[in-house]
Amino acid sequence: MNQLKEAEKKATMLVMDARKARGDRMKEAKSEAEKIISDYRAEMELKYQDSLAKVTGSSGSAGSELESSTNAEIGKMTNEFNAKKVSVEKMLLELVLKVNTEVPKAKSEVV
Repeated sequence: MNQLKEAEKKATMLVMDARKARGDRMKEAKSEAEKIISDYRAEMELKYQDSLAKVTGSSGSAGSELESSTNAEIGKMTNEFNAKKVSVEKMLLELVLKVNTEVPKAKSEVV
């Protein structure tokens, strides 16, 4: 009888130890999986940020090239505007002040 109780205790201890070891392995696997996931997430975020920077042109020479060409175009348009402003104002004034004061022939016959 004592041997049976002793064997039962040993079996219970073996089962408890096995369950504890299994739980420890599960915790270890979970932490390892979380580390792998976080490393992968960081890698994907870095790739995303790089591709985003290439598309938007906000990084490096692509962004500065775009900005300098835009500023050059704006300067060119401003100079063109200033050069043509006086002649356009003059043309508009002439058209506004050129008023035909003659009564049309058809209207003069009715009256």
